[in-house]
Amino acid sequence: MVRGGPGSYKLRMNHSEIEAEIHTLRDGGLLMQARSLFVYAPNKILDGNSHVIYAEEEAAGTRLLIDGRTCLLQNDHDPSKLIAETPCKLLRYLVVDDSHVDADTPYAEVEVMKMCMPLLSPASGKIHFKMSEGQAMQAGELIARLDLDDPSAVRKAEPFHGSFPILGPPTAISGKVHQRCAASLSAARMILAGYEHNIDEVVQNLLSCLDNPELPFFQWQECFAVLANRLPKDLRYELETRYREFEGIANTPNVDFPAKVLRGVLEAHLNSCPEKEKGAQERLVEPLMSLVKSYERGREGHARIIVQDLFEEYLSIEELFSDNIQADVIERLRLQYKKDLLKIVDIVLSHQGIRSKNKLILRLLEQLVYPNPAAYRDQLIRFSSLNHTNYSELALKASQLLEQTKLSELRSSIARSLSELEMFTEEGENMDTPKRKSAINERMEALVNAPLAVEDALVGLFDHSDHTLQRRVVETYVRRLYQPYLVKGSVRMQWHRSGLIASWEFLDEHVERNNGSEDEISNEPPFEKRNERRWGAMVVIKSLTFLPTVVTAALREATHNLQAVIPNGSLHPTTCGNMMHIALAGINNQMSLLQDSGDEDQAQERVNKLAKILKEKEVSSSLRNAGVGAVSCIIQRDEGRGPMRHSFHWSAGKLYYEEEPLLRHLEPPLSIYLELDKLKGYENIRYTPSRDRQWHLYTVIDKPLPIRRMFLRTLVRQPLSDEGLTVYQVMDQGVTHSLWALSFTSRSILRSLMSAMEELELNAHNSAIKSDHAHIRADISHGHEEAVVEKILDDLAHEVNASAGVKMHRLGVCEWEVKLWISSEGDANGAWRVVVTNVTGHTCIVHAYNFRSEVVNYVARHVPIYREVENSSKEIVYNSTSGQAPLHGLPVSAQYKPLGVLDQKRLLARKSSTTYCYDFPLAFEAALNKSWTEHPGINKPKDKAILSVTELIFADKKGTWGTPLVSVERQPGLNDVGMVAWRMEMSTPEFPSGRTIFIVSNDVTFKNGSFGPREDAFFQAVTEVACAQKLPLIYLAANSGARIGVAEEVKSCFKVGWSDESNPERGFQYVYLTPEDYARIGTSVIAHESKLPSGESRWIIDTIVGKEDGLGVENLTGSGAIASAYSKAYNETFTVTYVTGRTVGIGAYLARLGMRCIQRLDQPIILTGFSALNKLLGREVYSSHMQLGGPKIMATNGVVHLTVSDDLEGISAILKWLSFVPPYSGGPLPILNSPDPPDRSVEYLPETSCDPRAAICGAVDSTGKWLGGMFDKDSFIETLEGWARTVVTGRAKLGGIPVGIVAVETQTMMQVIPADPGQLDSHERVVPQAGQVWFPDSATKTAQALMDFNREELPLFIMANWRGFSGGQRDLFEGILQAGSTIVENLRTYQQPVFIYIPMMGELRGGAWVVLDSKINPDHIEMYAERTAKGNVLEPEGLIEIKFRNRELLECMGRLDPELVNLKSKLQEASNSTTPVIVEDLQRQIKAREKKLLPLYTQIATKFAELHDTSLRMAAKGVIKEVVEWPNSRFFFYRRLYRRVAEDALVKTVKDAAGHQLGYKSARDTIKKWFLNSEIGGGKESSWMDDEVFFAWKDDSRNYEEKLQELRVHKMFLQLSDLGNSTMDSTHCLKLSLLC
Repeated sequence: MVRGGPGSYKLRMNHSEIEAEIHTLRDGGLLMQARSLFVYAPNKILDGNSHVIYAEEEAAGTRLLIDGRTCLLQNDHDPSKLIAETPCKLLRYLVVDDSHVDADTPYAEVEVMKMCMPLLSPASGKIHFKMSEGQAMQAGELIARLDLDDPSAVRKAEPFHGSFPILGPPTAISGKVHQRCAASLSAARMILAGYEHNIDEVVQNLLSCLDNPELPFFQWQECFAVLANRLPKDLRYELETRYREFEGIANTPNVDFPAKVLRGVLEAHLNSCPEKEKGAQERLVEPLMSLVKSYERGREGHARIIVQDLFEEYLSIEELFSDNIQADVIERLRLQYKKDLLKIVDIVLSHQGIRSKNKLILRLLEQLVYPNPAAYRDQLIRFSSLNHTNYSELALKASQLLEQTKLSELRSSIARSLSELEMFTEEGENMDTPKRKSAINERMEALVNAPLAVEDALVGLFDHSDHTLQRRVVETYVRRLYQPYLVKGSVRMQWHRSGLIASWEFLDEHVERNNGSEDEISNEPPFEKRNERRWGAMVVIKSLTFLPTVVTAALREATHNLQAVIPNGSLHPTTCGNMMHIALAGINNQMSLLQDSGDEDQAQERVNKLAKILKEKEVSSSLRNAGVGAVSCIIQRDEGRGPMRHSFHWSAGKLYYEEEPLLRHLEPPLSIYLELDKLKGYENIRYTPSRDRQWHLYTVIDKPLPIRRMFLRTLVRQPLSDEGLTVYQVMDQGVTHSLWALSFTSRSILRSLMSAMEELELNAHNSAIKSDHAHIRADISHGHEEAVVEKILDDLAHEVNASAGVKMHRLGVCEWEVKLWISSEGDANGAWRVVVTNVTGHTCIVHAYNFRSEVVNYVARHVPIYREVENSSKEIVYNSTSGQAPLHGLPVSAQYKPLGVLDQKRLLARKSSTTYCYDFPLAFEAALNKSWTEHPGINKPKDKAILSVTELIFADKKGTWGTPLVSVERQPGLNDVGMVAWRMEMSTPEFPSGRTIFIVSNDVTFKNGSFGPREDAFFQAVTEVACAQKLPLIYLAANSGARIGVAEEVKSCFKVGWSDESNPERGFQYVYLTPEDYARIGTSVIAHESKLPSGESRWIIDTIVGKEDGLGVENLTGSGAIASAYSKAYNETFTVTYVTGRTVGIGAYLARLGMRCIQRLDQPIILTGFSALNKLLGREVYSSHMQLGGPKIMATNGVVHLTVSDDLEGISAILKWLSFVPPYSGGPLPILNSPDPPDRSVEYLPETSCDPRAAICGAVDSTGKWLGGMFDKDSFIETLEGWARTVVTGRAKLGGIPVGIVAVETQTMMQVIPADPGQLDSHERVVPQAGQVWFPDSATKTAQALMDFNREELPLFIMANWRGFSGGQRDLFEGILQAGSTIVENLRTYQQPVFIYIPMMGELRGGAWVVLDSKINPDHIEMYAERTAKGNVLEPEGLIEIKFRNRELLECMGRLDPELVNLKSKLQEASNSTTPVIVEDLQRQIKAREKKLLPLYTQIATKFAELHDTSLRMAAKGVIKEVVEWPNSRFFFYRRLYRRVAEDALVKTVKDAAGHQLGYKSARDTIKKWFLNSEIGGGKESSWMDDEVFFAWKDDSRNYEEKLQELRVHKMFLQLSDLGNSTMDSTHCLKLSLLC
């Protein structure tokens, strides 16, 4: 069954097919219109009528009620088949095979989800097992069969072999063309909506209808018939009259629909209407107006509108999914269509039919767009921009059609440019002949240098009827082809009766080294340019029959003009270098009819015909005798496609001209620039031209590993002016802006390289040519001197890497090269090269040949200079002035070698979507340079490198647990363990003199990055070194978890002991080894010998141990060890994990145990792979690792602190994090001078509630002005942002001092709990969480942030604005009490200064105050509040419910309201009288008054309660230290922070001097005592509070150095005393033991 629309279905059975239309009724029933539907019921076939159907699921099956009649579709129940209901493992049989079992008797035992369960027989009979013991099964698999004791008791379902009756479709379709067109168009739209139809049939019907001249007439008749009775009488008559004039000839092919006439009638009517009626009349005639507008440009224009609408419908859906993950797209759609979820279903359904949709669009492109692609340009551009495997074929086709449009336009532009017609316009009208020739020459020169497909466009004009234009076209072609070696003014034209002949001269140049030693001092230049004069000729003919005659004439013409240079008019064949070009013009020539469909047989047929002619003795001998070394054949084709080219070279061995397959599609002069000889070592080279044919793509397979490599080659054309840069805008605005800052040559090269990457991107999803490793090479000619060349190459290397390095890396461009030809009289003459190895996309290694520096990651280093010179063997080689360079002496034409080990490993890492581990030091250096650029005010050290990297390895090659680490300098990729580590010494802006960190990384190219025993031992060793030295440890995670292995030596030779040797299906009993194998690998197994009755000896395997270590549980015990080590490291030093690749199992645990985690957006953190989970669940539940452990999960559950998009951003985030952390545990804080003045006022002023982020780092107001927050501008880095969003945590700087921050979100946040696809009843839940309230997740987040900040030794700021804890049942169940208690514990043990500040408009109440009170840790916590801040046990509204109840409110009214006082006085008087009526009236007045005043006095009571909450009362009661005004808070807290940091630094010094027996408070009191006793302190308490006086005392160490020395002496004395006491105790124990 397939769906043809929302209510349309097609049913297929036994090669028959019917259609049905189904509509849902309001009561849940179905209205079915199915002339073709066959329903199995007793003698009942549904004819063509409508039927109402109701369905109900019952235990016995499905009950259908069809037009009031019942039909039961029973469930298939066959007790003779014993089926597995769930995925399970068959543990053992409980009965013997082929034995009898009774009903409800266990017959087997299975394991399901680690539980053992028996299986019961549903009936009695003889059992035959089909599964062997120990076999895993999926749901639905057959376990066994039963031969039932009573087969007649079971009624089995029999297969139906009949077919559906032959009936018509459910909806009658007329044979008229307009109805067939509407049906076909509807079917096309249904295909685009994701439904199924016969695409070929739909397209064929649609095209035939659109091309039918009767279509518009029938459409008009249908539309007019509907509106006729509503149209004004005059208008109806006029339309009918005009229409009848054409109606009779509607079926005539050449008669067009009178759209313009009818539109004129309609518009005239609308113009004549009164203004009041005009709107109604426009709406009335809108269907008619739309129809005539669509036919204004004839049937072709109407077809274009129809097709464009279909294209737009396709693009509106698929552009959403282009280059995006489907889950992300659906998530965005859910937010966009919250109230219309069915819209999302329609979009996803449409996208799921992408294959059918693509097929439909491709058919329309081929049939309707190909003849005129320019009309669809905008949509073709959008098609070509689609970036996904699903769209690769479609995007390629659209790009080809776009290039076809450009080629046609370029051909027309060239014809206009070179034509005489343009000379007679405007100022050129009176231009004399010399000026005209000069203008034409300038235009030709512009075409020669244009970076466009000029060659193909020129070939398309070879057969132009204007002979003058034809000559100019050929001359331009020659000049472009032979630039810059064409002898100026040497091109000559001659008409021959067979066609046009052109001849010219060119120079064959090379550079030679002068004689003499390299070290010898000489006045002569070391290099000299040599050149030899050659000639070339071209013949333009329309038939190959003219070839012998015209070639003879061409050779005579060419050699006649070179008699003075070439003796006897010819060259010796061994030194021939002349060129002959044969152009077959005219699209009807017999060669162009052999169209190039990509079929190699057709291409070979063309080659054979051409080769046959060139083998003819007359042609071959004349060419050879004239010194022609290569013959180029150019075959012109139709306007839609470029010409075909074939090159034939003289074969000395075969003595005839033979085609060179590698040079096919190229002109011989161009092939010289592309250095294609380097590819001749490869077989089966696949050629792919770029869309504009300026780039040539060659795909090869690198052996022995099957690595697909692509080599891209081009000759860069430089336009004569900057106008050429506007032709192709291939970069975004930012890149384009930086492009203009480069030199003109660099702009040309960069633009060309970007064009090459576009080609790679276009073919990125084409499996036939998609490359694993790409090499881009561009040649360009230039005329500048050496100094300019150096700048060009330097700027080029940096700019390309900065603007396109990431894109290159993503597309697999691992190396790009530019060869610069310098033509000058100076020493710079010759070839210059720059070769850039693209390592990570953000870092590159640059080698410049003829360039006196090597640039590695933005650092210049000296390297030798290369020149391309001719050696004594007349071979062009690289020559280095130092003679020590790697390429020195190698031939320039040396063939490419297979990828080295390092490149292969980089490729493996890139396939895992990560960076090779040995390239991360380069990324650290790039990120470090980037961080220095962000601090221009700090001087970078010049006397040393900013990064020094030392690799760490095991001291022993067999390194294992306990083996120490040693430093080593070696080449990358030589590791024999799946982890690598470095000790990095880096100069950072915070520590210019240097700081040290340890890096440990998985090598994903070594056994997939898995953890084996040696990897575990290495990781633990690195962790222990980092902990011992108290230095930061960075873990770069990219792994596959604990290693899984088997004993390969046993696997290759074990044998099976079958239960029945003749019938293996009956299972097996054991596995064993032969005596020979046991003797060879006996140490790998534990086995016992068994003797068979036949005398055969078998060693039955009891246990497989394995020869290699790391096959099983030993990996798990190592995982436990490193988990413990990394958890310990978190407590003893700074740790951070960067997930740069997939992280599995123990790798995921390490990411959590290190606590601080940064995750790349495209890499998961998982425990088990999704495929393994699907296998466990027995169905396809999860679709990717990202669904299990991507950032949407890990960044919202508290595991991941930060997410980044790529590795450079990840490394930059690590360095940014390190900028807040001391260089070692217990070290000084990294304090920098802040560009944001500490004494600046806080300009952000909360209006109703305090925005935490604006309060921290400021905000921009509506006018664009920045309003500063409390902390330094742009210093705040938020962490754990996606988790528990009612609390904001992160790190910032205050006056350059790093601090940790906890703040409160005041807005209600939505907690999204995702649905688990593994649970069918699971659904997504969105839980609102109120601001200013602690929930279980946000309280846990707060506690974790406090723990992290304390470990990082950061001062802490808590911007307290909580109303309390959420105390609902679910919250208590989820651990709100535990989380709140953890906050108290983490504050109690906090060892750095803590500032708790209730900000402007903030409040702190109840339990929230309790867990933050300063008495929790009085030594470190200081509490402050802003003047508007509030604090109390309860909120005022809650307080008055307890302390100001209605009774107290009424008493207050009675005391304060004069009217009530008066009424109560009168009531008192009246109560003493005997008039009850007056008393009741007064009581009624009092109650009315009280009721009226109650809301007002409730407000008064609330205000009264609020007056107990003020910050002034907090200060008066001593629960806060001081009231701090919001605008002054920044400067105030900066001063307090600076003072506290200084005090704590001195406290550490005192504690180090005195020993651990001196506590923090005692040390601080000791410092205060020293200060007060000093001359500066003068014993005054006020002096201690004066920061200036304190720092004057502290900064002079002479004030306390003597006292520190006394403490050190006292500590030494105590240590000696302790040592003595311990010695005496040990001696006493020894004596006692001897006595015993």
